[in-house]
Amino acid sequence: MLNLVSILHLCVLIGIALRIFSRRNASGAAVGWLLLVVLLPGVGALMYLLIGERRLGRKWMQRAIALRPEMLRWAADIPPECIAAPTTLTAGGESISRLAHAAVGLPLMSGHRLQLLSDSSSIMQAMIADIDAACSSVRLEFYIWHAGGFVDDLIAALVRATGRGIACSVLMDSLGSRPFFKSEAFERLRAAGVDVVEVLPVNPVRALFVRFDLRDHRKIAVIDRRIAYTGSMNIADPRFFKQDAGVGEWVDAMVRIEGPTAWVLEAVSLTVTSLQTGQRFAPPPPPRLPPAGSSQIQIFPSGPQASILRIDALLLAAIYAARREIVLTTPYFVPGEALMTALRTAALRGVQVVLIVPEKIDSRLVRYASEAYIEDLLAVGVRIMRFRDGLLHTKSMVVDEEITVFGTVNLDLRSFELNFEVSMIAYDREFSTAMRALQRNYEGRSQRLEAEQWRTRPRARRLLENAVQTMSPLL
Repeated sequence: MLNLVSILHLCVLIGIALRIFSRRNASGAAVGWLLLVVLLPGVGALMYLLIGERRLGRKWMQRAIALRPEMLRWAADIPPECIAAPTTLTAGGESISRLAHAAVGLPLMSGHRLQLLSDSSSIMQAMIADIDAACSSVRLEFYIWHAGGFVDDLIAALVRATGRGIACSVLMDSLGSRPFFKSEAFERLRAAGVDVVEVLPVNPVRALFVRFDLRDHRKIAVIDRRIAYTGSMNIADPRFFKQDAGVGEWVDAMVRIEGPTAWVLEAVSLTVTSLQTGQRFAPPPPPRLPPAGSSQIQIFPSGPQASILRIDALLLAAIYAARREIVLTTPYFVPGEALMTALRTAALRGVQVVLIVPEKIDSRLVRYASEAYIEDLLAVGVRIMRFRDGLLHTKSMVVDEEITVFGTVNLDLRSFELNFEVSMIAYDREFSTAMRALQRNYEGRSQRLEAEQWRTRPRARRLLENAVQTMSPLL
């Protein structure tokens, strides 16, 4: 009997190994999966079959393959008067902009007014006011919808808008918004005539063919194709959302954008509708808008099927372009070796690197994996601040107070490889100064980690951190 079990174990290990080696994987992910199958043969094999590969399903992949050239053709027809030349930027900004354009096909665009909104209540009030003033369309795409608090006010605004004849559509991630689909608020939206699309549906049968943890993590709002929002906040009131998690209220920020990028974000959102429903990707012609301001920005959508280069390649380019300072905020920090090398190299060449993370997060495993990187960063002078006033959920990078990368991307492998995300790159000193001021506000509500104190933590804790970090490509 023992020999039979051993033979079965060996067959499972060889089968999974052949499956892993039949495709190109990051070395860390391949080793992590093999280690998991060795240590927990049955459980490891089952987990690999469920979440080991980026399986979006046959229909999704066929649609994605057909959609990419359509999106590129659409982007190539963006009116020239909306496009800015990368040569107008600093040398570092120009290299980042050219990389972003080559990766996703969306050019640097001018004529924007940007407003940084730094608390959830103000964000929701501004969004509701814009919906109430809408003349033609409202489009929302958010990972989490959670009824209660000011979200009920947003639902009421959408109902009012449809009552005025405004075309309203919302996209909700099936897993992130799962409780919302059973709520009275959801029924109100459907009854009012709001077009609701459930993205990447989750059910046991589908999980056999499609990886269930590939999620639509984007946060996009577009009103009248001239105003847009993106950033870190979900459609959830922090006073009521996940209050039993023991991490305090979630702390978020969003940017309100006026200008042509609004209809670019609408097109980015329409790609998800096309992938999910099979509807033809056919954005309306760009509206003629007078310049709303002077800010130059670029949109970088990313996802498991998306661009030639992942979003972490763009972050690496931004880090290597820094001359004086890099400040990052993220709730989840599981960076991978390339990003770690870039941050450590920046610190060693004299760039001040500041990393602001929450003291408490809602995933114990991710926290252990994250802490495994801390000592190496502290050793080269990276300043690590732990935010103590709730779960800091803002995702931002400010380089030399000149360039800001801001949006939905966490500094972890899940955001880089698995989730549908969207980032705004602002080549704008005024917006970067505002973002840096907000980061300083976060620093003032944080405690700095000291290298000597950190090294005194128990040896058992270090072993646990390193063990979990070994599995970080799988988290």
